[in-house]
Amino acid sequence: MMNTKQRKAYLLNQYINNACTPEEFDELMLAIKASPNNDDFDEALKANWERSAHSPVENKLKWADISARIKEKTPKRYHTQVWLKYAACIALALLICTISFYKKTDTGIQYLTAQSLPAKTKVIILADGTHVTLNANSSLRYPEKFSNGQRIVYLKGEAYFDVVHDSKKPFIIYSGALRTQVLGTTFTVSAYNEQKPQKVTVLTGKVGVVDESSKAHALLTPGLCAITDQKNQSLIVSRMADPTDAIAWMDDKMIFEDATLADVAVALSNKYAVKIEINNRRIASRHITAIFQNQSLPDILNGITRLTHARYHVDKSVYTLF
Repeated sequence: MMNTKQRKAYLLNQYINNACTPEEFDELMLAIKASPNNDDFDEALKANWERSAHSPVENKLKWADISARIKEKTPKRYHTQVWLKYAACIALALLICTISFYKKTDTGIQYLTAQSLPAKTKVIILADGTHVTLNANSSLRYPEKFSNGQRIVYLKGEAYFDVVHDSKKPFIIYSGALRTQVLGTTFTVSAYNEQKPQKVTVLTGKVGVVDESSKAHALLTPGLCAITDQKNQSLIVSRMADPTDAIAWMDDKMIFEDATLADVAVALSNKYAVKIEINNRRIASRHITAIFQNQSLPDILNGITRLTHARYHVDKSVYTLF
């Protein structure tokens, strides 16, 4: 079992070698922000730096020189392969320093985290009066008080936002790859880790959405939704027949309209925090249209299997459809 310092070193190594998962990257960023000092990170970065020094590619840099070299107006030219080997270390070192700077200037900000339970929703009222309703199995990280001319929160899962208007302080939500910015409006954001694509739906007002991985962006007005399209590195914007379907979960209602059983399994996994597998591709591609309200997971699965002529069994909290 890794201790905290070993875990930080592991995450840094994964990042530098471009091997970290989205979850590991999020964990690394949170660890950097939450760290009271950078000693652990400095040690791990230096270890990676020195390890790279033994590469067969010519090496003329030393760890002690890097800070001064970064500040030089006219950087010295090195072999391209050498520079690429050190780029990740340099970038992460700068990131840690930047985060440390803002941590020092924002010493008055304390963050809180709200978590909803499986199959339960939770309402949070932020310092500015904004109401956030978390869908089941979701979490929101937010400051106790907003400052610095903007309101920033971090969402994992799904939530409905009723944002208080403030023209001087934009409201920004970071959720996976999506950055959603508003002044004051109502909308939903869906960004469970295992659920792809991610989605923003607007009920009132205007919302700006940016996919920071593809740099695609969209301006949404009432009734419009934006869905990430990783294959084409874009945002797909469409109009919903009934935008209130996006918040049906607030009434413990699940609406599936011509949805594949694979998509239904993902939605149920998110809501009930369980693992639902489908071991038959033919069954996974079947489509259903149904509405479930105030029903337990077994009741819903019984209804779905009847509709799709499938069956399921449970083994240690893993539900398998076949």
